[in-house]
Amino acid sequence: MTNATQPLAGIKVVEFSTMVTASLATMMFAQQGADVIKVEPPGIGDPMRWLGSQKAGISGLFHNCNQAKRSITLDLKSAEGIAHARQLCLSADVVIHNYRPGVMDRLGLGSDALRQEKPDLVYCAITGFGHEGPLSDRPAYDHVMQAMAGFMTLQGHPESFAYVKTLICDKITAYTAAQAITAALFARERSGSGQHIDLSMLESCVAFLWPDGGMHLTLKGGDVTHGAPFADYYQLPLRTTDGAIAYAAMTDAHWDAIFDIVGRADLKTEEKYKGMTNRSIHMAELASIIASEKPNMTCAEMVAGLAKQDVPAAACLSLEELPANQQVLAMSIFEQTEHPLLGPVQHVTPPARFGGSKLAPCGPSPALGEHSEAILAELAAGP
Repeated sequence: MTNATQPLAGIKVVEFSTMVTASLATMMFAQQGADVIKVEPPGIGDPMRWLGSQKAGISGLFHNCNQAKRSITLDLKSAEGIAHARQLCLSADVVIHNYRPGVMDRLGLGSDALRQEKPDLVYCAITGFGHEGPLSDRPAYDHVMQAMAGFMTLQGHPESFAYVKTLICDKITAYTAAQAITAALFARERSGSGQHIDLSMLESCVAFLWPDGGMHLTLKGGDVTHGAPFADYYQLPLRTTDGAIAYAAMTDAHWDAIFDIVGRADLKTEEKYKGMTNRSIHMAELASIIASEKPNMTCAEMVAGLAKQDVPAAACLSLEELPANQQVLAMSIFEQTEHPLLGPVQHVTPPARFGGSKLAPCGPSPALGEHSEAILAELAAGP
């Protein structure tokens, strides 16, 4: 029986990957108690180790996607390395990779070959563009996928494309993979059989974007009444004397409070801004008018004033300001731990609470090949 705060204790995951998609997915499993073994090539290992802020061969990005894992280096260009990798996979509950189609099959580590010998194995293959179509053999990276999946056109007008400045497509795919693998493990508990999971970045990202981004393309026929795109409801931030706030005015009462706080009570009587239907038609115009006003108030004063009218609002915080924010502190979102190689590190605690409790602090991100000898000894010892 698993501990409520370690729901995946006893599950063994083997990861073959570079960069974020598979790494972040499996770190969630590691945080929830699974034994995650990261297979890396000798030399530089996962290239993510060397991107951005770093020391001792571990970057902040690598640490944030690889906590609580064990690392083994295997040369998959050698017969010995492939033999060890195969043995490792056959000892696992889950195998996950984000290599291009055909790579794992050529190594003898494909889904069919492994699951023929181990039918209860859950095998997840992450690709950029799936296995069909003209792009199926192409590499995929986050900013390329942002363009193809439609993210860039939503950041402004279609003619002024802009990136979402975070690895959003990588992380969406990681979360989608984690959910799919968990579902497959649940199904295995009932049936005793594993299964193969194909997951592409393109499908994951389009599915993520569609509920709101594609709502105007969902209903078909000539009798559809189209409102303003949902993106127009992201009103422009309100400037304050010490920064800016974001607000979400969704009702007549909310808008009345906004009009009052920016000193534009006259807008309450404007017919085109009365009621949700009228406002939605003129939302872009209205948001610009409101944003042009600069009340002589601080962020705290404006947020507090809107809170009295139950208008959702918050100051626009920098990442540097987050750890000291009172709400963030109350929720214990950040924790600082001591890493054996990196010294003090600050990271975000897992957001899901099991049994009402935060997950226990998990282990550190591994040095390249740190656990190679121990893992090989385990394989030699057998089940």
